[in-house]
Amino acid sequence: MARVLSLSVLLLLGFQAIGQSRDEPLKGQDLHRRPPTADQLKAPVTVPRGYAVVIGTSAFKNLSKDDWLPFAERDAENLVATLIDKEAGNFEFENVVKLTGERATLENIRNTVENWLPSKAQENDRVVVFFVGHGVVDDAGRGYLVPYDVDPGRLAETAYPMDRLGQVLSERVQSHRKILLVDACHAGKVSPASSFLRINQSLSALPQVFLTLVSSRAGERSYEDPQLGGGAGAFSYFLTKGWQGDADVDPKDGVVTADELLTYVKREVSLYVRERGQKQTPIEFGDFPDDLVLGYSSSRRQKISASLPELSNGSITVEVNLEGVEVSVDGQRQGTAGPGNPLSIPGLSSGTHTVRGSRMGYEPVSIEINVAPGASQTVSLRLLIQRSVKPSAKALYDEGEKIWRTSGASKADLKRAADRFSQAIKEQADFSLAMLGLCRVQQAQEQTHQALETCRRAVMTDDDFVEARSTYSTLLMESGDYPEAVRQLQRAALQEPKNSEVQSLLAEALFLADRPKEAEVAANAAIALDDSLPQAYLLRAEARRAQSRFEEAAEDYRQVLELQEFGSHFVRKVAFWAIGMGLTKNRSGRRVIYISQAESAYFGLCAAENGRENYQRAIAYCNRLLGYDKNDSDAYIQLSEAYTGLYNRDGGRQNLLHTKENIEAALRVNPDVDKAPQLKSKLREIAELLSSSR
Repeated sequence: MARVLSLSVLLLLGFQAIGQSRDEPLKGQDLHRRPPTADQLKAPVTVPRGYAVVIGTSAFKNLSKDDWLPFAERDAENLVATLIDKEAGNFEFENVVKLTGERATLENIRNTVENWLPSKAQENDRVVVFFVGHGVVDDAGRGYLVPYDVDPGRLAETAYPMDRLGQVLSERVQSHRKILLVDACHAGKVSPASSFLRINQSLSALPQVFLTLVSSRAGERSYEDPQLGGGAGAFSYFLTKGWQGDADVDPKDGVVTADELLTYVKREVSLYVRERGQKQTPIEFGDFPDDLVLGYSSSRRQKISASLPELSNGSITVEVNLEGVEVSVDGQRQGTAGPGNPLSIPGLSSGTHTVRGSRMGYEPVSIEINVAPGASQTVSLRLLIQRSVKPSAKALYDEGEKIWRTSGASKADLKRAADRFSQAIKEQADFSLAMLGLCRVQQAQEQTHQALETCRRAVMTDDDFVEARSTYSTLLMESGDYPEAVRQLQRAALQEPKNSEVQSLLAEALFLADRPKEAEVAANAAIALDDSLPQAYLLRAEARRAQSRFEEAAEDYRQVLELQEFGSHFVRKVAFWAIGMGLTKNRSGRRVIYISQAESAYFGLCAAENGRENYQRAIAYCNRLLGYDKNDSDAYIQLSEAYTGLYNRDGGRQNLLHTKENIEAALRVNPDVDKAPQLKSKLREIAELLSSSR
């Protein structure tokens, strides 16, 4: 009988030291390194390109709910946010593949680890592979990673071998420097006879060309705490915290190295778990250069003084007097606290930190504290001043809002609304609701840069203003910064996990970031929260069509049409939430914003039926779309593809003529349409075919 252990694995590969060649001997092996000079801190830091695979599974297709893991996917999400954070991991968003939940199948894991990663990672690249979920050891002692679709009775066929992972990483991933971190969680409900010793033996048998850090010694449990960061494993929690900068102490220079991270994680995990009456001691083996660069923060680097703090870290407990207070430390969100529900923040680097508490409708409170090495202290944040709105500011806001909500507002009306909102902000500088109103009007006036800044001010004023954060994210989408939009919406989803609109917007941002599989997951979450939300079905349809799952996409497009007759009032509502709603991917490139989601659905149905080779249906749907807008170049292109398909299948001069007519129509209404050269080339080909068929 297989022995199942809960396992989370993080592989960090190829973080080369700044300014150090591969053949250069390691320096600075003494306990304390010299603090950087002012000139050194001013010098630019080159962060190598990074690739990451993040895998997290909480629920499993073939395991009982007793064996599901409550924090695995949250750990994965937190790591992704840290990796793509421009003040932490500095990974490009498009270089991070996330496989969570139902996407963490054996096929996806195998394809990503064995094909995508080796094809991308080069010699000096940073590579991260993070797995959090169950691990399993069979009777022969062979270790496996457990995917979502594992069959416990058929491990060899349905689980991913640990030794295979080691082989791929050591022989096929070109990065020279590799680090393996393993967080093993207790899984007695799955197999009480399981032993951590055997899984550690599987890990110790991996190639020794990289460092391995195991979360605990044999016989020790990997500690999990529902109160830690909203629920997390201690090892994964401190790994993320250290990466975000708390490990940056030796020297404190804005750069987190492998040596700093390992020292931090081992110390903080042991201390945190010991204080709770348990024992967990991370251990390491293997070889590595101790100054491999894992993370970097330019803003933190700018603030660092010439003196170094002591290496030991401290912790704080934040108490508040109101429910739902957002707590941040040095601008990094830590979680939510309430009366009787204090927030524990362990592992803070020694020195000065700014702790901030905020809640919509109250003046935020900030306290500067000095964290002493190894000490714990309680911080009380009392939000006492209820933010009142001046009557004069409120009157101006109400007038601007009334103008804005008028359907079909003219340019003059929009200018009047913007003036009222601007005057309201002048009357009261912290009037975040007026900032949001102004932001929306500026967007409607196509003043994207100004709108971005105004919405950013609203979010900075009220950190828990989810509606402002959502609108800010749509503007980021409109400006093309999809990774930052995803990051903002992930934070909004943590703040309001039951908000279906936020999940729908997250699906849109992920889709625009060329992440259709993850977009589908977010759309599923939105639909689970509100199955009458048409935009969620629309985004799921787009994501499925991008994966060539045309039949499922067509079902979702039809659901959109059934749910809503989209009139001007609804379009106005969309402008509040989803500025980018209706953006679609197809062979002609990214579409412009549609007047209504009905048009999005008809276009999607046309493209999906083309994908299914149901050309007559495609033609019917595209003609419906042209009934809304006769100048839709993409509709003409889809029609040309449908008639091309009919010609290739059935022949017929008439099909060639229709293909020609629709390509000419697309070029007439939009001469600069994407792939215009290819379309013109196709016209020449059609002309030759028509000439030869006379």
